[in-house]
Amino acid sequence: METIFSKLKVNNEYELCEVYDPEAKDRLEKGLLAERISYFMHFPKTGFFSKHKYLCVFCVNETSIEIAEEIARRINEEEGYEMNFLIRRNPTSYL
Repeated sequence: METIFSKLKVNNEYELCEVYDPEAKDRLEKGLLAERISYFMHFPKTGFFSKHKYLCVFCVNETSIEIAEEIARRINEEEGYEMNFLIRRNPTSYL
């Protein structure tokens, strides 16, 4: 049985930022959870000659991108963690 939503493709996730420190990852996770923002992380492989040995990319729903960006920027400025803000649609299609 097919529904009207069967052919609906959903891909509304945005890459928020790249985080290069496990402590920054934990801090950002806690900040997003405190605001009840749904997120997921992926850990791309870093190259052998990469200056960053740890890399975590945070992705959030497009409806939460503004609040999530404020949280991440506040953590970046107050704590001094190095982050690269991407704010772009996730290029990977999961469905």
